[in-house]
Amino acid sequence: MRNTTAGAIGGVVAGMIVSGVMAVGRDAGVLHRTLADQASDWLDRRFGAREWAGEDGTQVLEQGVHFAASAAFGAVYGATRPLTQSVPPVAAGALFGAGLYAVAIAGVAPRIGLTPDHDDEAETVALQRLGLHVLFGVITALVADALAPIRRAPKAKAASVVKIVDPRQG
Repeated sequence: MRNTTAGAIGGVVAGMIVSGVMAVGRDAGVLHRTLADQASDWLDRRFGAREWAGEDGTQVLEQGVHFAASAAFGAVYGATRPLTQSVPPVAAGALFGAGLYAVAIAGVAPRIGLTPDHDDEAETVALQRLGLHVLFGVITALVADALAPIRRAPKAKAASVVKIVDPRQG
């Protein structure tokens, strides 16, 4: 299986698990208002989604967008994995998830109005989001690396330095 395909599958699996963790965390009162809630509101502000799709339809639409993004981000992990082949999957995934948070959530999301500016966010909310993105990265990595193990290039054999000369060959 190709790395990008394995990464996309890993991303979808990770997206489903992280969505479940967010739902349980919200219901338990452990997590603050999650990105899924804010994304539904963003879809409504931008496209009037609740008017034409209703609340349930807007949430389904948000989940579809979330899983599509999960697949796309997972494919990026898979495509870049050969560049970090010496890094164990858990560490590579954690770094990928943290990088994804830094670029997408702390960088792009506030600029399109999906989330408040990172500086305006409570530290606990930022840490929860970072943690969820690291979890996403680790799960993506574990699934992707299980589906398409990194094939390391064989080590080159060292050339012999000593040359033995047969005295009979003159």
